[in-house]
Amino acid sequence: MSSSFKFGVLTALIMSFAMSLFFSGLFTFLALGGAPDFLSAWAGSFALGWPLGFILAMLIGKPVRAIAQRLAGLPARV
Repeated sequence: MSSSFKFGVLTALIMSFAMSLFFSGLFTFLALGGAPDFLSAWAGSFALGWPLGFILAMLIGKPVRAIAQRLAGLPARV
């Protein structure tokens, strides 16, 4: 496995973890407030959201980086 592939997978894994943790918590709190079952609802939302976020990050990561490079005026990476 190449270092570049490992880097892409690890980036998607860490980014999807952080974003899923934050957004599942935020939207669960907005929906339930401080309800007694908040933590279990958050855990359920996170357990569903993280794998989906990781898959999405793996699918669109490369095209998004290419678009960002183009918008920033950087040369395309090969």
